[in-house]
Amino acid sequence: METNLYAQLADSLVEQIRQGVFRPSEKMPSVRLLARRESVSISTVSAAYELLERRGWVEARERSGYFVQSRSEETLSVPKQVRTRPRPLPTTLSQLVMEVQRGSITEGANFSRAIPSSDFPIIRQVQRTYTRLSRTQAFLGIGYDTPEGLLVLRQQIARRAVDAGVFAPPESIIVTTGCQNAMAHCLRVVTRPGDIVAVESPCYYGQLQMIEALGLQTVEIPAHPETGLSLEALQLALDKWPIKAIMTVPTFSNPLGCNMPDENKRALVDLLDRYDIPLIEDDIYGDLHYAEQRPKAVKAFDKNGRVLLCSSLSKTIDPQFGIGWIIPGRYFEEVVHSKFVTSHAMASLPQMVAAEILAQGAYERHLRLARETYRQRYQFIVERITEYFPPETRVSRPEGGLVVWLQFPPQVDTTKLYHRGLTEHIRIAPGELFSVTGKYRNCMRLNYALAWSPEKEEALRKLGSWVKEAMDEA
Repeated sequence: METNLYAQLADSLVEQIRQGVFRPSEKMPSVRLLARRESVSISTVSAAYELLERRGWVEARERSGYFVQSRSEETLSVPKQVRTRPRPLPTTLSQLVMEVQRGSITEGANFSRAIPSSDFPIIRQVQRTYTRLSRTQAFLGIGYDTPEGLLVLRQQIARRAVDAGVFAPPESIIVTTGCQNAMAHCLRVVTRPGDIVAVESPCYYGQLQMIEALGLQTVEIPAHPETGLSLEALQLALDKWPIKAIMTVPTFSNPLGCNMPDENKRALVDLLDRYDIPLIEDDIYGDLHYAEQRPKAVKAFDKNGRVLLCSSLSKTIDPQFGIGWIIPGRYFEEVVHSKFVTSHAMASLPQMVAAEILAQGAYERHLRLARETYRQRYQFIVERITEYFPPETRVSRPEGGLVVWLQFPPQVDTTKLYHRGLTEHIRIAPGELFSVTGKYRNCMRLNYALAWSPEKEEALRKLGSWVKEAMDEA
């Protein structure tokens, strides 16, 4: 994220454009007028306008000044919602998922995994905290920690949960080794082999992997690209099938990036109460919101303990941290027992480090920096997609998180694009991964959070050319 004065002015102007203060094709204030208004130098304003021009927000017209340019987001359409008749199906995606997971660790232009950027100061702070606490705190020779986790960490998690509208005492929270581990414990508790689990579609493939590993069936509920899980389709499925649990990423879903409105979250909880069914809520992206206020979690509307909220620091700091948690409501004792019989307890040192990081104001400063950086990087990748991909491309509008969803005409097979990309060290997440029915083979998910590079620029250009080739051949 830019921190110079001219960049701060540019960001302020961008926000005004986004809010409609300045509309497409409208003339922006003159350099001299804006310099007087903002109490900055003319050179600062000129530099800000040049930055906006490079980003594609304004265009300079000779002897006329700067004018607002039509944005890439307005050029490309939002993905269409795929409507199908939900029906329970076995889940079998392990081979392709593991191939993508292993391959994404290798070098090259990597768009495939939903991981945060590592170019933030918080990483060094975590390293220093590890070093200091390992020298000064007793974490060896003290036996096992309790299955629930360190109380000092659970206290910090409880304080941060208030931002999501969740008021939970520290004693109601269980620490886990990441969000995936948290969701797996929840799923084991609320289901038995052969049960049916409802998921949004497209769905985060990690959830599908868990469902497959536990011998469960999946029923896919269509998700709207902007408002998330369709409650109408969910209710129809609940009326038709003996669904035992629901799994969803309601806040900045993976892969669509959409945010379920509060009224829908409240209505979803009403459905849980009416059908007496638990919901496993993956809230891992909630802190990475681009708007001023963090959205509420579904758990915020839960009065009867049917929502099991799961989250972690994997997307806000780094997956290597290995710290997650569950606020499991009425299922607390069962989840604690599940953790006890599988791992007994976690290492104390990472929990100590996480507790100290969360307690410091530096973590909140990091989140502000990360949110704005990711918002800018999303805008940048959409500009490149608009430039390199055919106009028929549809792009999601994430309001937070790390990933963007692309949809192409039916003749484009992104699984073939994935395999072609392997030969050029380009990694994508093909749409096939996000469904048990294979209905997203013309879609793909891209990570825009990682720092940009000429290598990634060239990789995106190649991907766009391959999509065009596939359309031309058809």
